[in-house]
Amino acid sequence: AGKGYDALSGHNGSEFTVKKYMGKSDQDTCFRETLTGGWWFKRCNEANLNGRKLTLLLPTTKPRGITWNIQGDIKAYDYTYEKVEMKIRDADFGFCTGFSKS
Repeated sequence: AGKGYDALSGHNGSEFTVKKYMGKSDQDTCFRETLTGGWWFKRCNEANLNGRKLTLLLPTTKPRGITWNIQGDIKAYDYTYEKVEMKIRDADFGFCTGFSKS
């Protein structure tokens, strides 16, 4: 995301899932019908890089496709992204660079 906000931290401890297998409590608080792809849906759609690229159909609705919610930015859900890239590294990444964790 452009501002560098970490929208994934809220999903820590969540299992990777698809909306079909979301728990009842998640279904009650999320826009379940608009979630797509597999993701860590702990807090609904705080971040979802597997969402569809959507466009706004009606002025009263918000797209829920590729999402990266930026804390404090009330328009973050309105942003659309052409593409996203996710990079994953080991928690002990420092081992590879010579700066291991103590």
